[in-house]
Amino acid sequence: MKNSSNVFLGVFLIVVGSLFFAGMNDWFGLDISFSQIARFWPVLIILAGIAVFLNDRRSVGNPLSVLLVAFAIPLGIYSFASEGVKEIKNNFEDEFHFDFDDDFNHENLDGDYNDDQTDEEDNSISSKQKGDRTEQLFDIEKDNGIEEARLKLGGGAAEFHLSESNDKLFEARTLLKFGNYKLSDEKKGNLHEIDFEMKNNKKSFKFGDNDNNEVFLKLNKKPVWDIEMGIGAGDLDFDLSGYKVKKLEIKTGAASVDVKLGDQMENTDVKIESGVASVEIGVPKGVGCQIDMDGALNSKDFDGFQKKNDKYETENFNSAGKKIFIRVSSGLSSVKVNRY
Repeated sequence: MKNSSNVFLGVFLIVVGSLFFAGMNDWFGLDISFSQIARFWPVLIILAGIAVFLNDRRSVGNPLSVLLVAFAIPLGIYSFASEGVKEIKNNFEDEFHFDFDDDFNHENLDGDYNDDQTDEEDNSISSKQKGDRTEQLFDIEKDNGIEEARLKLGGGAAEFHLSESNDKLFEARTLLKFGNYKLSDEKKGNLHEIDFEMKNNKKSFKFGDNDNNEVFLKLNKKPVWDIEMGIGAGDLDFDLSGYKVKKLEIKTGAASVDVKLGDQMENTDVKIESGVASVEIGVPKGVGCQIDMDGALNSKDFDGFQKKNDKYETENFNSAGKKIFIRVSSGLSSVKVNRY
């Protein structure tokens, strides 16, 4: 029985080591993420039980069982944590879904508004109460001499949406249950810098049917954009395929990020820093794309990419006239890059 136990341990270590080695080197198209492996932690407990019977003394404290349980415990904790985060995210999205009133249309920022809700921190062009949320409007006039715009967007828990502005350089409409936004901008030659960030107030935040913040942005497509976003828990859905995006940087915690990029620039640099998040990025098929992924405990889906020198590249990366460079640094995130 002692020999059987040793054989069992040897086979187990060989199989596990081979799977990890194959996954790291992308053998046979095998792509194993840590989250996928962690889901099978109960199998290790079962194997630990089998090892007890293979041991001469039928002892739970035999080296093989202890080793298997030692593997199973951190995998189980990680699996439960991942599922818990996913459930919290789903609940967050369900709680923060809001059906707007019939008189609300975020595609149209024109209308009559009262300024009776403004305070010393409110620099919006208008502000008023809509139910239990405060509505603010902001805009920046378009300057034909501006060739490049830099946007710094900061916000806490909110849902962020994007559409095109034809008449303005920048427009924003916010519906806030808590906090408010401040807008500042500065022209530097042919560059227009825009700072649009959320400022917290003393209102408390509680989960509920309508306890959500909504931010609707409109950007002009004429200038070249450099966009930096820092958001907390929330949902960001940006279609940037029609914009000239030179640089895009997103820093987020527990959020859902969905970004669609275009082919308007020769080179586009994208940097994603996330904690526990769901990140999906769309890139055109005609553009060469390279992904530099940092972080072991992530689930990745890079369909149409090949691994080369610790990076992932599309087949046309070297020959393509336009390129997108994506750098991802994350903790426990699901990262997907798809080609459309």
